[in-house]
Amino acid sequence: MKALLSSAGALALMLSAAACGASDTATNESPGAAQRAGTEEVVNDAPQVAGAAPATYTLASGEYEASDLIGAPVHNAAGEEIATVSDVWLGTNGAAPMLVVRDGGVAGVGGDLRTLAYDVATIAPDPEDTDGEPDVFVKMSGGDLSTLPSFEQASADDFRLASEMIGSTLAISYSGESARINDLILSETGQARYAVISPDLASTDQILVDAGNISIAEGDADGELVLDIDAVGFAAAPAYPRD
Repeated sequence: MKALLSSAGALALMLSAAACGASDTATNESPGAAQRAGTEEVVNDAPQVAGAAPATYTLASGEYEASDLIGAPVHNAAGEEIATVSDVWLGTNGAAPMLVVRDGGVAGVGGDLRTLAYDVATIAPDPEDTDGEPDVFVKMSGGDLSTLPSFEQASADDFRLASEMIGSTLAISYSGESARINDLILSETGQARYAVISPDLASTDQILVDAGNISIAEGDADGELVLDIDAVGFAAAPAYPRD
């Protein structure tokens, strides 16, 4: 894995986003986190047994760690590299996820950032890359990239971006303790399905929590990420061993 709420004590989910595929420039409006229905008792479709030790999660077909996708090469139909994935814009409130690709530049510096609909790209494992970085294929030429909407990050804490979520700390609602987001597990459609976190800031273990339960706090903790979870759900979170 690469290194990259409101009153009366209630937590209010503040996930909202603008669909930036319809405009030439993306703007900052909300964090990106996808809801996943029915995950509390299923891990990769394997039923959890009450009172049993948490299961260990393995990636399903079509799922990728966001940190592996960031930096992946983008190829045209002929297999020629025409861009790189700079980030993943996380879809929320019906807005579809997008890849932020770098058109031109060297070693992740320079060039133009543009958005590409996640479902336009074909993402496949690279058989020659043992670190897990996939290949991305698109049916367009390098020249076609200039027709894609441009992207401009609006703030340093743009939690719609996978890179901004990764490495951030969050508060665990039931305990008030802090944890760190180490990565995101993206579904085959590019939504943030799970967040990979350490149970606490000192732990080297990793567990998975529903990314849809992460929100931005308001009030005294304005801008802080909060994981809405109870003690039972936290204890039952599946393990996700480090590579």
